[in-house]
Amino acid sequence: MTTTKTDKVVFFDCYQTLLDVRLDKERQKVDEQMGWEKLVALLNERGIQVNVATILALLEKRKADFYSTRDKKLYHHSFYALLGAILKEDLHAEVSADDLTVLIYEYRKIARGSVQLYPKVADTLAQLSQHYTLAIASYTQNSFTQLELRELGIEQYFSYFIYSSEIGIRKETLGFYEECLRVVGKDAADCVMIGDHYQEDILPSRKAGLNAIWIRNPDTLSKFTDVVVADAGDTITLENFDTLPAVLEQLFIK
Repeated sequence: MTTTKTDKVVFFDCYQTLLDVRLDKERQKVDEQMGWEKLVALLNERGIQVNVATILALLEKRKADFYSTRDKKLYHHSFYALLGAILKEDLHAEVSADDLTVLIYEYRKIARGSVQLYPKVADTLAQLSQHYTLAIASYTQNSFTQLELRELGIEQYFSYFIYSSEIGIRKETLGFYEECLRVVGKDAADCVMIGDHYQEDILPSRKAGLNAIWIRNPDTLSKFTDVVVADAGDTITLENFDTLPAVLEQLFIK
């Protein structure tokens, strides 16, 4: 039996919606330092002589330059672009695009803490991908997240990937969701945003005209204690993630 997709697009947030990232606050600084040491060691192996302190100082300068003419509340830098500029323009080193991606991900794997899929995510995405076009819409760095989605085996379910670092706009802005609609070429009424962060995923997407489903994750819910559930619109708990197909079907019938 052939499955026919609807013309609807379902956008998903990544972290704490699909991916469970566990940061050990006591080890976070240590892990980040170890990640930088790994990246620098790999650069040294390629004949690029630099140390962690120099890389971090150059990165801070590049970030400062980027935001010197941009509001940090509206815009988002690309780690990949800044590090690439450091290597090429500051260190006069030639590193291919593929090698740069590998270098950054080696850093990321050490610095990020543990990451895994929440229960029911993979099976639910596999089911939804048969009926809807799925897209990632995340406040993150493309150079971190794309390979994590691949590593965890769910990249295949998505047709579009919209990252704040790539479009240069923070997720809590109206412009982010307007860009999401432009990328997929759909009207807002034909799209839904799903995520755990009320201020980033739900409020601005609704302002842009999208439908929205709030995932109530107990790990992040305490940030939104002032949100009245009755006023929150469509919501589900993280443990009931597998009810999304039924919730979406009813939402698009409205």
